[in-house]
Amino acid sequence: MNSNVGLMIEGGGMRCAYSIGVLDLFLEKELEFKSVATASAGAVIAGSFISKQKRRNYEMLSNLSDNSKAISIFRWFKEKELFNMDYIFDEIPKSLFPLDFNNIKNSETELIIGTTDINTGEPVYYNEFNSLDDLNMVTRASCSLPVLASSVKYDGRELMDGGVSNPLLIEPLLERGLTKNVIILTRNFGYKKQATQLNWLYKRLFKDKPALRKLLKYRHRAYNSTMEMINELQKRGELFVIQPELPLLASRVEQDKFKLQELYMLGYRDGKKKYEDLKAFISGIPVDQFESRGAVDFRAETTN
Repeated sequence: MNSNVGLMIEGGGMRCAYSIGVLDLFLEKELEFKSVATASAGAVIAGSFISKQKRRNYEMLSNLSDNSKAISIFRWFKEKELFNMDYIFDEIPKSLFPLDFNNIKNSETELIIGTTDINTGEPVYYNEFNSLDDLNMVTRASCSLPVLASSVKYDGRELMDGGVSNPLLIEPLLERGLTKNVIILTRNFGYKKQATQLNWLYKRLFKDKPALRKLLKYRHRAYNSTMEMINELQKRGELFVIQPELPLLASRVEQDKFKLQELYMLGYRDGKKKYEDLKAFISGIPVDQFESRGAVDFRAETTN
């Protein structure tokens, strides 16, 4: 257990296949973190990591890809739900690919899942789960994308995708006094999120949720601002970032099994390639003394 090191996992839907590869490498190396903060799809795969169920994420990914029971445009037209949320957050973790909740509950690692209160627009973080049902409900809320899924009523709130109010959960780690943090991103270095073109749709669907509409309208600003902070912390040697060098050629709802397998292997290889530098970072060696490359050189390599 690294008592002063946290881990942040970016979401991104099926693009998290890349993150799964990195996390499986971490499990092989028996890396553990004081806290793991995440939202959206990252919340799904974080559970397997903390429960130390290597390959579970990969097996779930294989099941979800090209599976009309899990993802279907016809379901959206009929039920306003692209993803079969009951299947993904009930059937999968309880019976198809059981999540070892006892391992999570007994783990020394704190799991922090971000959600969004769609009435106030505030981010709401959960780090205590009394049962698998609680964990599944919070994870479901964090993954409930506006337009593509319904909101979740939990804890007296109406919750949706945690990535709407806080797409990159670095703040909860910093607030806990963690002096070093590792970040897994599914976007390449230099990526800039663009303003949405769907404001007309949000106005129509969420006319009684002004706080949510505002978040969705300016979501790109929040993302880009947080990335600027992450880049600055990385320059100061307080963050270690693992991310793809080039844009991932997969969508949030990617169903091509071979593309997803390639993303998984890319993440595993990137994690393995950067592992020695990661060990140096965790050990407290200044970034400019990394054996293979310093932080500045690394950022130059990953620029498009």
